[in-house]
Amino acid sequence: MSKRGGNIDDGAAAFRKRQKITHEVPAGEDVYSSDQLRTLLSFDQDLGRARHGLQSFKRLLDDIHASESDDNDKLQILYEYLEASKPRQTGEDAVFLNDIMEMWSFAAQVNNDGVMSSVAVVLALVLSTLSGSLKMVSHGLGICQTLIQERQLKSLSKNLSVEKGKGFIISPTLRLLREAVTLDGGAFAKRIFRARQSTFTALGRNLEIGHSGDGIEDAKKTSVRTNAVKFLLACLKYLHSDGRKELMTQRELISHLTYTIRNDPPYLVLDILNTLQNYVLSDDNISREAKLRNFNTKTLWRILALYSYGTNAIPEEERAAVADKAHAFLVYVCTTPGAGVLYPSTGLYPRPSDDESSNTRKSKLGNLEGAIAEDRYSKDVPVYNYVLSEFTQKLRPWSSLKHSELLITIFNAAPELIADFFLSNRDFSFAPKLSMTWIGYAACLFNTMQIPIPEYFGDRSKYSAAPPPVSILLANIIPLPIDRKALIRCLEPGSNLTSFFATRILVLALEKLEKVLSMLQGATRTSDALWIESSKKLIDGFCQRIPDMKEIVRMYRSVPAENLLHKTLGSRLLRLYYEVVPRVALAANFDVSPLLVDVLGKLDHEETTADAKAFGVMELENLVSIASHSPGMRWFNKPSGANTLPFTALLQVLCSDSQNTPSDQIRRVLNTIALESQIVSKKAGLRPLLQALRCAVNNDQVTDMSPIWPFLDNCINRCASTPIRYLELLETYEHDEQVASEEISLLNVTLAEQLRFITASSESKGKASLANFLILFFNAAAKSKENSTLVHAIYKQVQGQLSEADLESRPLGGKADLEALKAHKVMDDSDSTTKTKPITNTSSIDASQLEEILNIPIPEEEDTSALTKWSTKNAEDLIEDAHATKLVLLLSSPHTSIRKEALTNILKLAARLKESSYEEKEQVWLLLSELAESSRPHVDAGPVPSAFTAFATHAIEVLRNPLHPLYPKVNTFLTRSPMWPADKLPLAHDILHGEPSEDDRYYTEITWLLTYLLDALRRASDLSVFHKRKWFEKILVLGANPYLRTNLRTRILRVVYRATCIEGGSTTLTTRFGIISWLVAQRAACEREEKAVLSALMRRIWDTCDQARVEAWSKGGVHKLIEALP
Repeated sequence: MSKRGGNIDDGAAAFRKRQKITHEVPAGEDVYSSDQLRTLLSFDQDLGRARHGLQSFKRLLDDIHASESDDNDKLQILYEYLEASKPRQTGEDAVFLNDIMEMWSFAAQVNNDGVMSSVAVVLALVLSTLSGSLKMVSHGLGICQTLIQERQLKSLSKNLSVEKGKGFIISPTLRLLREAVTLDGGAFAKRIFRARQSTFTALGRNLEIGHSGDGIEDAKKTSVRTNAVKFLLACLKYLHSDGRKELMTQRELISHLTYTIRNDPPYLVLDILNTLQNYVLSDDNISREAKLRNFNTKTLWRILALYSYGTNAIPEEERAAVADKAHAFLVYVCTTPGAGVLYPSTGLYPRPSDDESSNTRKSKLGNLEGAIAEDRYSKDVPVYNYVLSEFTQKLRPWSSLKHSELLITIFNAAPELIADFFLSNRDFSFAPKLSMTWIGYAACLFNTMQIPIPEYFGDRSKYSAAPPPVSILLANIIPLPIDRKALIRCLEPGSNLTSFFATRILVLALEKLEKVLSMLQGATRTSDALWIESSKKLIDGFCQRIPDMKEIVRMYRSVPAENLLHKTLGSRLLRLYYEVVPRVALAANFDVSPLLVDVLGKLDHEETTADAKAFGVMELENLVSIASHSPGMRWFNKPSGANTLPFTALLQVLCSDSQNTPSDQIRRVLNTIALESQIVSKKAGLRPLLQALRCAVNNDQVTDMSPIWPFLDNCINRCASTPIRYLELLETYEHDEQVASEEISLLNVTLAEQLRFITASSESKGKASLANFLILFFNAAAKSKENSTLVHAIYKQVQGQLSEADLESRPLGGKADLEALKAHKVMDDSDSTTKTKPITNTSSIDASQLEEILNIPIPEEEDTSALTKWSTKNAEDLIEDAHATKLVLLLSSPHTSIRKEALTNILKLAARLKESSYEEKEQVWLLLSELAESSRPHVDAGPVPSAFTAFATHAIEVLRNPLHPLYPKVNTFLTRSPMWPADKLPLAHDILHGEPSEDDRYYTEITWLLTYLLDALRRASDLSVFHKRKWFEKILVLGANPYLRTNLRTRILRVVYRATCIEGGSTTLTTRFGIISWLVAQRAACEREEKAVLSALMRRIWDTCDQARVEAWSKGGVHKLIEALP
């Protein structure tokens, strides 16, 4: 096949081919006088001569620019020429440089590209030259006045609208306009803009005619786009606010400006961003709508592309400068309300729909039928900042540090976008892969979680009528990508790094949850069921997203000892589990005593570094707090490999010389444990023992502490394990001394009783030190708030035993001993607490405060959507997402039709569960079937007994967790009978009177029982069941336990308060169960705060009872007692 010839076209075919545009510039000649210049620039229809004159003028102007001196001859020639050609009349119609303007107009008419270009070049150079000379500025202003005349405007429009391939015409014209706008501080900027039909001709197109060559654009041969950009930026700089406002209304001008910004040279990009920020976004006179219309999502995306600006041909420092400026620009745009993009949203409250007012929306969110509302925001969250919402979807925080910083900054400014962003980015999993991408994503999630919750959840009227949707709250606490499955994988011991990341995230999530719960509980509508229900749902949802306690314990134990920070952080996580989500923590049987011993051993080790000791102290503080909450903590059992009890080991820590030990916290915990175990009395606490031990450590007479600690350890163990024996010994002392029975520390009696075994031993080493310690201890006890007579009586026995063993035995009250003890005084916690809390805050509580403390409102709204929603869920979701629970609660509906529908659906749900692969399907099926059969006789007559629905809902939670301590008891109960008697409380008797499933889970079971009993008491019929089966008596006997923890006592008082809310409840409590006498007895043995609550509850019972009947029953005694209350 032969080659095609090079020149085979001719004639018409050759004419039709696209011709290459060439622009030949004549050389011109040197100018030596103004007269010569006038001759060269005189108008002539011979455009060749005209172009020669223009080029000669250009040579003159170039020489002026090249010269650094202002007093050169060529500048004088220019001045003389301008003076000679100046029009006689200088009004608005005067034409400066008339010959040049004539040439331009004629060239535009005949389409002579060379002259059109040369005129623009010359005029631009003239204005540039005149702007630097004060005496010639007036000529420049005259030229600008001439340019906005109709004939010149047509020429300008002609130049600007030529084919886009004729950049040699367009570029100088744009330079001319830029010089005209900037001359004399923008004197003609406004008038040039007013003539925008000509001066802005084809500006949008010209802004997109960029550099077409290879490599970087030459700053001396700028492209059409560069000149167009400079002209537009000059307008923005020199126009006043009204002019800029009108300029921003030009259609898609900013869009054309940023369309190819990524290909612009660095200096131009920086100029664009600086000008837009300083003269547009910062101008408050430009409306938000105008800014938002121009800085839309596409514009922001184009600026975002500058993060990866440039090629290798551009120096690294210039590329970095552009990227940094783009980042600063986007941060300003996205976080400054005045910039127009950021909308002042309502925090965590979603944007209402177009046909929904704000108040209507908030009431809907708060409706307890709100399962529908919650589902409404499970897939999409309507936001006010829709532009930022779309923009953030382009961000890749896992691969770019700047993207991550920008995203976090946006989240800080608009927290409503957090839930929206992660809902739209579900494809990126948090499953650990230990790559740079995963680390970047984990860091982004952590930074997101550090963003604080807005005050009042972002509502402008302080607290709204209802809390924000729970799904949005939860997404702000722990983002959607973080779920239980991913966290468990991260916590696996295979990788310390992923485990450390997951631990940090969980610690932060729990701390944030604690703050949110305090905000929900501290709202002005705390007593509103909406806020209480929101707190419950939030905790439920959070607990479903975090790992179980056993996973956290496994992680903590698997962390190597040398990873100090990780180990300490793990202990902090365990502590937060107990403090924030105790129901998750208490589900695991966790004995912290071995860990305490390990940490104490590290702190005592001489080779431990200073950093290790500092971290060890923090870890010890966390473990002590855990131990105070954990019911599985064995304070008085020696762990394997340990020489002392955990209780005694912490006493040793308190008596050490270390200044970094968290002594206040340890002292409070040990004091509480000692009181609960009846080792010390409430009056003295641990103060005498601690004072004596610290004094002994620093006392010259006590030379050896080694015999003291084992002796003390043995006494504490015996006192805690067999207190009855020492109570009997105490009664003997009281009888011998003929003193009234009074509370005193049993440790005093134990020390005296066990001393004879030490003194009788053949080893005499250390006995003197032990004797001196006992003398110091009983001196401290005698000076405490305990009965001094009994202390002296017990000390007589000690003194006699010391004398028999030939050891020194000094009488109590010696000056030297008291001075030594005084130097080691221990702070009295009760005194300090009393001083720091004003009496006015706790001396009395009104009815509203009592309601806030004790009232748990009964939800009155019915979630009837549960009748249909369950049918679309799988078996696991029916249980895990509480669909079955909601269906059970409908059996308590006041409407017969709803109860019948609920009964039918419960049977259908049970049948589906039995056919499913759900692990606990048999137990749940049996529970629901027994509930249905037990409820069937009651459905037509009215709501089923509350005990049925309360037991069923709480039992479902037990059955879904085989590790729950009540799991065996619930299963045993379900296999006992196919129906439940209506006049009994299911399973309640077995829990209260039976043995606990595990030795250390008794109080956990009692907590569950009290919660169940509260939910089982709703109506008068429920009250009669409690009365008939004497459950109030049983509850009050339980509450009489002096060592019952405060939270359990509060739960008992809530049951009593609930009874007062039922008609006839207060009267029954008073006349049948002597509740007033019980409350009086409780007041006598409790602290100031509890006394105020009990007094308020007594007033509540009196106000809600049948006062005439109670008055007659008590013969006026109750009324007098209530009046005597403080």
